Amino acid sequence: MINATIFKQTVRANYKLWIIFTVVLSVLNAVLIAVFEPSTLTNMADMVKDTPLASLLGDTSFLGMLTQTFYSIHGVILPLIFIIMTANSLVASQVDKGSMAYLLSTPIKRTTVVRTQALYLITAIITMFLIVTLAGMVAIHVSQGDLGTYIADYIALNVGLLLLMFATSGISFMFSCIFNLSKHSLAFGAGIPVAFFLFHLMAQVSDSLEGFKYLSLNTLFDTAAILNGESYWLPFTILGLVGIVIYTIGIRFFKGKDLPL
Repeated sequence: MINATIFKQTVRANYKLWIIFTVVLSVLNAVLIAVFEPSTLTNMADMVKDTPLASLLGDTSFLGMLTQTFYSIHGVILPLIFIIMTANSLVASQVDKGSMAYLLSTPIKRTTVVRTQALYLITAIITMFLIVTLAGMVAIHVSQGDLGTYIADYIALNVGLLLLMFATSGISFMFSCIFNLSKHSLAFGAGIPVAFFLFHLMAQVSDSLEGFKYLSLNTLFDTAAILNGESYWLPFTILGLVGIVIYTIGIRFFKGKDLPL
C-alpha cells in the first residue's frame, strides 16, 4: 500500500530537481544526436583512418558514437547525481532532520511511508527516461532522417540505461533506509554507485584493467551487445531483479529498525 497524500507531497518537494535533470539530459541527448550526423561521422572516420586514433575512437557509426558519449558518461553520471540526492532526501535526510518523526506520529504505517517514497523514486526515473527517449527520437528524425534504421537499438539502449539506473537507485535508496544520518547514507549510497561507474570506465581504458568490469554493476548494461545484434536480455533481466531485491531489502530494513523518534 502507498499513501497518495505523501506521494503528492514528495512530488512537490522534488519536482524542481527532477525537471532540471530531465531537461538537461533531454537537451544533451538531442544535441549529441544532432552533432553525430552522417556527414560529420564520415569526416571523423576519414580523419583518423590508419592512425592510432582509429582504435581509440572505436565504432564511428551514429549509435556507436552516441554510445561512447551519452550512454557511457553523460547519460550515466547525470541521472546518478539525481538519484543520489533524491534517495537520500526521501528517507535518511528526513530521519536526520526529525521530519520523519512527525510523519510517523500519524496513523500512517511505517511500511506505507517507505513504499510511497520508493514508488516516487522509481516513477521519477521511469518518467525521466521516457521523456529523454522521446526527445531523442524526435532529434533522430530531424537530424538523421530515417528513424526506422536506428529505432530498435536506440530504444534498447534507453531501456538498458533505465534498468541500470533502477538497480543503482535501489542501492542509494537501501542505504538511505539503513542509516539515520545523511552523511552515512551518502557515503555508501553515493560511494558504491560512483565506484561502479569508475570501475567500468577503468575497464574500458586499458586491457590491463579489464578485471575491474567484474566489480561493477554497470557492466550488465552491455551496449556492445545491443549494437552488434547479440542477446542482451539476460543482463537486462538481472539488472531488473537486482533493483527489485535491493529495494525490498531497504523497505524491510526500514520497517524493522529503531528510529530516533
